[in-house]
Amino acid sequence: MSYKVEFLSQAEVCAIYQCLDGHIHLKYRTLDIAMDSCDFQQVAEVFVEALRVLQQIEEPVNEEIDLQNMDTRAKV
Repeated sequence: MSYKVEFLSQAEVCAIYQCLDGHIHLKYRTLDIAMDSCDFQQVAEVFVEALRVLQQIEEPVNEEIDLQNMDTRAKV
């Protein structure tokens, strides 16, 4: 018996796909987590927020402003 799935996204070690029952699966190596669309949305939001935090840690925002070298043009 063959199972058909629709891959929504995939990479070398992970994938996100939807099965025929409508569940969204998050597969990481041998781990396969099935969830409904509401749960998936919450999981996706957590991943996005974690990425934002990691990017801020890796690339700290420089809040110093160099007013002397700032390109400013007078409006008339």
